[in-house]
Formats: sequence, structure tokens, C-alpha cells
Amino acid sequence: MKSYLLALSLTAFPATIYAQQADPCAGLVDFALGQCRGDQQKLQQQQIEHQQQELQQQQERQNQLAEQQRQMQQQLENMRLQNELLQKQLEHEKSENKPVQRSVTDYSKPAEVKSWKSDNPWYGVDYAKTAFAMRYAKQLQREQPDLVGRPFLDAVSDKVRDTFGANK
Repeated sequence: MKSYLLALSLTAFPATIYAQQADPCAGLVDFALGQCRGDQQKLQQQQIEHQQQELQQQQERQNQLAEQQRQMQQQLENMRLQNELLQKQLEHEKSENKPVQRSVTDYSKPAEVKSWKSDNPWYGVDYAKTAFAMRYAKQLQREQPDLVGRPFLDAVSDKVRDTFGANK
């Protein structure tokens, strides 16, 4: 019989502990029960307030992150626009600085050019002579800007003849 009572008390003891864990105020009476329930409600209210504060802080952090993301997107857009502007400026500067290709014949009147071309059949046919003539024409124009027309064309053909020879 003692072992039966011992087994019964061992099974009842954990059940009592479990019940106290579920309701810490269980087993109390009158004033102590009221005091315990009040304390439990205060504790629950504090836990709820703490959770609300944490939620509010999380919401503020999310708002801050959203604002930072918006600012970063605005900065990226500004950088993209600035990049486009710089590319347009660079293209404009390149087009302004691009040297204009001038031909030997640009320094003379059409009638003079026609006569000169008939005297110099290599022009436009012989690549080496034509390229040399164009480079020399640029140099000659820089050195003697007043030299134009048939005298200019004759100076170019003389230089080509001196460089390449009369029969080449």
C-alpha cells in the first residue's frame, strides 16, 4: 500500500507543477489571488507594449531603408542623366575638333581644276601620288595661305614630280 501511495504522489506532484506553470496564480485565494492576477495582467500589458515598441522600431527602420533606397535611385538617375550629357558634350567636341578633309582641288576654281587634272592624270588614280599630293597641299596651304588657284595646283604637281619622278 505504501508503494501505491508513493506512486500516486509521484504522479500527482508533476501534475501540480504543470498546473502552476499554466496558471501561476492557481492555488491562491482571496487577496493573494487578486494580487497575483493583477500582477499577471500588468506583466502581459508590459509584454504587449514592448512588442508594440519593437514593431514601431521595425517600421521606422523599414521607412528609413525605403527612404535611403529612394535617394539612391534618385542619385543613380542623376548620374545617368549626367553621363548622357557628358557623352553628348564629348560627341559635340569630337565633331568640332574633327579636321575637315580637304582635297587638293578645294583650293582652286572648277575650270582651273579641270585643266590641272588633264595635265596630271595620276590624280585620283595613283593612290600614293594622290595621298602625297593631299598631304602636301595641306602643308603648302599652312605655309603659303595666299597661294591659290592654278599656281597652287602647279606647286603641288611640281612637288609630286620632284618626289616621284617625272615618269612614275
